[in-house]
Amino acid sequence: MTGSAASLAAVGALYAALALLGAYVLFLLALLLVVMRRAGALRARRAASAEVRPTLQAALVEFLAGSTDDSVFRRLIPTHPTDVAESILLFQTTVAGSARDRLCGLALDLGLVRQWCEDGRLRDVVRRRAAFANLGFAWVFEPCRRVAGDLLLEALRDGDEEVRLSACRGVLLAGREDHIQQLFALAIQPNLLTRIMLTEDMRPHAIMLAAGPGREALRSGDAPRVRATLEILVAWERALPLEELREFLEHRDRDIRVLAFRLAAFVAVDFEGRRALVRALGDADAALRALAIVAVGRQKITEAIPELARCLRLGSLEQARHAANALAAMPPQGWRTLEELSASSNPATALAAGEAWARARTEA
Repeated sequence: MTGSAASLAAVGALYAALALLGAYVLFLLALLLVVMRRAGALRARRAASAEVRPTLQAALVEFLAGSTDDSVFRRLIPTHPTDVAESILLFQTTVAGSARDRLCGLALDLGLVRQWCEDGRLRDVVRRRAAFANLGFAWVFEPCRRVAGDLLLEALRDGDEEVRLSACRGVLLAGREDHIQQLFALAIQPNLLTRIMLTEDMRPHAIMLAAGPGREALRSGDAPRVRATLEILVAWERALPLEELREFLEHRDRDIRVLAFRLAAFVAVDFEGRRALVRALGDADAALRALAIVAVGRQKITEAIPELARCLRLGSLEQARHAANALAAMPPQGWRTLEELSASSNPATALAAGEAWARARTEA
């Protein structure tokens, strides 16, 4: 290549580079203008929102207090739909009963419920999550349920965890027994997050669920389902109608045994279960033995007093304290045993027995 040709090629390459650089600069400027415009629009929306929110909140307070005037909402819904919806939803955790029905009825009259239903069918997961969070609040109101149909029930099988949990909360709020039993079946599936989130929400229905699907799951023989069910029942810490625990107190799966012993401290236990608890006071597993001691004390199984005295004499200080507390719950026999053992030559036994006996006499 001659010198002049090389020079022309270099100049051409330089012009191409400058053109590309110019195009890149123009692209950045255009992008900056778009960002600035969007930022300006966002600031304008925020300013407009800040202007109408106090009006909306004042109107909502009056509406919930019994006013029938919804003109403020109807006037603002075409231009500020997001502000109206968010203002309504701000009150969802602060109202109940007829006030909540009025709030849901307002959302329905303004077309918000239908919009949430449409958004709930979208593939956009962000909008779908927001839609079901809102529908979960509105589904407690029967006219809203008629509009939504089975949308929330279908969402119990949604691929997104947040959507499923919002749907679960809505179904729980509606309070239909058959639907709540569906949620219990969902909660004992392998997904731990779903179980954790639903356990507390299902607590108001604990007795019905324990007597129905809970007992059915425990009888299934499926160890993962049994374990999940026991986890929920233990977390409720309620006196539940569930007496048949012996099978789980002597189960080959240690995790199931631990949960069963913890549950035995709260539920009524039948004769076989009580015998299993007494036998467990001699278990080689110290953790299970401690749980059995606590359960025996809660159940006030007086025939276990000799075994509790043995645990108090021979166990560690922690186990001795558990046994002493169990004996303190069973006067007068348990108290006499504590009085005798408070004079023991074993320091741990004497300390635990003396503490429990003194506390029992003070509280009597």
